[in-house]
Amino acid sequence: MAERWTESDEIYLRKLIPAYRKAIEGKDVQTTKKITLEMSEVLHRTTPGLHHRSIESINQRLPYLDNLMAGVFERSNYALKDQRLYAALPREDESKSPNLANTRHSYNGALR
Repeated sequence: MAERWTESDEIYLRKLIPAYRKAIEGKDVQTTKKITLEMSEVLHRTTPGLHHRSIESINQRLPYLDNLMAGVFERSNYALKDQRLYAALPREDESKSPNLANTRHSYNGALR
């Protein structure tokens, strides 16, 4: 079983969310997936605090956090431990469209 994300691990991804949203804004799903993977690779390579994480783990977690922090879906669709971040950072345009960059995440909101 994969190691659970802790708040100290997640802080790096949460800081990246505004830049991530700008990078994927208006992009189709395939382009968004590519950008998500590229940003995950860079974050993994440049952040010693995430070296214990795999690129795939970051790649799955980033869109999950984007959806969670934008308030997409219902609060109850997210892991109990993550619900504290629900709608914590709405998107600039207040969009609640799902980020479909990674629907494989084991508890990605209503996308299960």
